[in-house]
Amino acid sequence: MSLTEVQVRRYSRHILLPQVGGKGQERLLSSSAVIAFDREGEGAASVAATYLAASGVGRIGWMLVNGGNRWVNAEGSLSPLAGIYASAGLEESAAALNPDAVLEVIDQMPDAVDGFDLLILSGDDPTLGDAAARFEAAGGPVVRGRRCGWAGAVTSAANDPGFDELLSDDSDSRLPAAPSEGVLGAMLASRALCALIKQKQTVGSTVLARYDLSFGFFSEAAR
Repeated sequence: MSLTEVQVRRYSRHILLPQVGGKGQERLLSSSAVIAFDREGEGAASVAATYLAASGVGRIGWMLVNGGNRWVNAEGSLSPLAGIYASAGLEESAAALNPDAVLEVIDQMPDAVDGFDLLILSGDDPTLGDAAARFEAAGGPVVRGRRCGWAGAVTSAANDPGFDELLSDDSDSRLPAAPSEGVLGAMLASRALCALIKQKQTVGSTVLARYDLSFGFFSEAAR
């Protein structure tokens, strides 16, 4: 697809970035990503969805697993972040932020998820791991993240045996959740965008990132 004049103006700052450019922005507009999350991962998921919509990802799936209806975490979750753009719901909020982005709320894990280009997972519910394994087996790239207190980590493997070891329970989980959720959501979105644009650090590599805000720690390294 080719960018319209309106889109060139809308994404002018993205197009100026050498990592994106006009071709990269066109790829984002024609791409799709589904975000699956559990109750603990919903705050980071909402941050990731906001970044993806603002970046121009054309189709974004939004799916809570094993949790029923959406909720707001009373301890500082960023779950209502997208709602600042419109009060009528997530779909309208995404459109208000960027009319090029379409957000689809998915109630269950249907086969239609396989129609997305990329799967983003936020949380540690076992269902997320099962979904990642199926999606990855079908040839789709996966970005997976979870947090524990003020610490968090991101991996590009559906089932990384060292993933859980990256997070310890040393971080004070009584601290507000929002800062840690914000960092994890931004990391998930960054990895997803790199994969969709097909930059050097694509999902499917062995690169991991982790952080612990209680110690001011952040690292990104190949394993």
